[in-house]
Amino acid sequence: MWSSRTLVLAFLLLTSCGFELRGDPSVGLKTIEITATGAPGTLFEIRRILATGPTKIVNDPRQAEAQLRILEERRDKTVHTITGSGRVYDFQLRLTVRYDVLIPGHEQPLIEPTEVISTRLLTYSESAPTAKEAEEQLLYKDMQVDIAGRILRHIAVVKHES
Repeated sequence: MWSSRTLVLAFLLLTSCGFELRGDPSVGLKTIEITATGAPGTLFEIRRILATGPTKIVNDPRQAEAQLRILEERRDKTVHTITGSGRVYDFQLRLTVRYDVLIPGHEQPLIEPTEVISTRLLTYSESAPTAKEAEEQLLYKDMQVDIAGRILRHIAVVKHES
């Protein structure tokens, strides 16, 4: 008896606080063309996210309401912390994506060239270099998903305001 009451109470609290599950991603556009210059990871994630929503990805810029251009995707790995004995303790991974959004027939872009940066820390281990390399790739993948979502939310906000 208590568990059903607790469940109902939790449901009421979540619905009253504005909690909402993520629905279909919407950028406020019916069609969009996406191009990239050497940025297959973020481009793939954006396409994957949009595939579940109402926005249709087209290959012809004449059929698109807007054109998202991924101008650059850059990965950086720097030493973040060194131990007292001078050994690397962890690295900082940084993924930088530069993009803009153009509207066909308009002189000014909808979104000027913008940089989005995501960072993660990777603890280093000399005893497991292969595992740490795999973890690094997973962290970069996570950053690509994060940046793809941030780019799409930015487009949605700007499109809504215009």
